[in-house]
Amino acid sequence: MITDSTSARTIFRSPQLLLLFLILPVAVILALVLHIKLPFLHPKYLLIANNLCLCLLAAVRFVHYSVSFRNKLRYEGFGNTTTKVVLTASSRETIRSTFVDSGFVFGDSGSYGEKRDYGYFGTILFYGGLFLVLFTGSVDNMFQFSGTIQDSVGVATDLKVIEKYRNKSIGLVTSDLSTLPKMKIVRQFFPSGDHPSGATEVAFQFPDGSEQQIILKSPVPFRAGSYDIYMSRLVYEPKLVITLNDSAPVFSGKITLNQIPGTINGFNYRGTFSQDGIDGIITYQPEQNRFKVVVTQGSQQLIDTELVFQVDKLSRSANFSIMCESMGVWSEIYVVHRRHMNTIFFGVFIILLGAVLRLMFSAQRVWLEQTADGCEVRTSGKVAGRCLDSSC
Repeated sequence: MITDSTSARTIFRSPQLLLLFLILPVAVILALVLHIKLPFLHPKYLLIANNLCLCLLAAVRFVHYSVSFRNKLRYEGFGNTTTKVVLTASSRETIRSTFVDSGFVFGDSGSYGEKRDYGYFGTILFYGGLFLVLFTGSVDNMFQFSGTIQDSVGVATDLKVIEKYRNKSIGLVTSDLSTLPKMKIVRQFFPSGDHPSGATEVAFQFPDGSEQQIILKSPVPFRAGSYDIYMSRLVYEPKLVITLNDSAPVFSGKITLNQIPGTINGFNYRGTFSQDGIDGIITYQPEQNRFKVVVTQGSQQLIDTELVFQVDKLSRSANFSIMCESMGVWSEIYVVHRRHMNTIFFGVFIILLGAVLRLMFSAQRVWLEQTADGCEVRTSGKVAGRCLDSSC
C-alpha cells in the first residue's frame, strides 16, 4: 500500500488523528457535569456520527495493518523515529551483516532494516477491537429503545404501543416493538428478604398466541425477542387530605412514595410535598400499612404523627386531621432493547491486549548511510540500540 504522502501517513498512522474524535464526547460530558448547554441541535446524533467516523477510521487502519502484516518491511513508511545515532569506521555491509545476524531484515537498497516484533500484531488487535466496539455500540445506539410503564393489577397492557411508555429513549432507527407481548399484572409482592425491591407476578400473552406467567423481580430480566423486561421497583401513591384546625385543607393530592435504601425507623418508602409554604414528608411501611406524616411551615413543626392506612378513615388529633382517600400500588416495568454487551466486552479485551503488546514490544528499526569515513547508523528501539553497541 502506498503510504508515503503526508495525508496517507495521517490517515493510516497518526495517533493525533484519534484524539480529534475525543473532542465531542469530552465536550458533552463536561456540558452534563457543568450544566452547560452546547450550541448543537442534536448532540446525541452528532455523537453517533462521531463514533461512526471513528469506526470507519479504525476499520481502514485495521485493514491497512493486516495487509502489511506479511510485508518484509512493515514500518518502512512510518517516518524516521531515531533514538540513537552513531558514526562508525566500519563499512555499511559489515554493520548490516551484524544486524542481519540478530534477526533484522533489510530492503533491496540495504539502507533500512527492521526486526519483526509482537507490537505490530498488537496494533492490528487494537484497531480490530476498536472497530468491533464502535460498530457494535453505534448499531445498538441507532436501534436503541427504552421506556418505563407504571401498571397495576387489572387489565392487560399492550407493550407494543409506544404511547404507553414514559421516559422513552429512542434511537435514529425506529425500533420494531411487534415482538413484545401484552402484559397483565396478576399479583404484587411487598419488599422482603426474598424480594428486596418487591416483585410482580405477570401473565404475558405473545403475538403468536402463546402465554407465560412469571414473577418479575429486580434486577433479573425476562427476555422477549430482542428486548429485556424488568420490574425496576414498586411505587406507592396515596391520596391524602391534611387539614389544620378544622380549616381548609393545607394539602390535598397524591404523593409518590419511592423505596429508599435501608429503612428510617422501620419505614422503607418515602415521599415529599410542598404547597403554599407547607412542606411535608411522608414515610410508609407496606407490611403493616403504617404511615408517618411530618408537616412543617418554615422552622415550625405542625404535625408529627403515625397512622395505619385505611381507605376513607379519618385520623384526627387536637389540631389536625388526615384522611387517606385512596392508595395506588404501581409496578414500574422497564423495557429495553437488548445491547450486545458480550461483544463489546470482548472488543474491549482485544483493545487492551493489543495496547499491552504495542507498549511492551516497540518497533526495532535501523538506518545505514555510507559516509566517506565509514557508516552513519541510526536506530530506533532498545533491541536495535543494543545490536548497534555490539557492532561498534
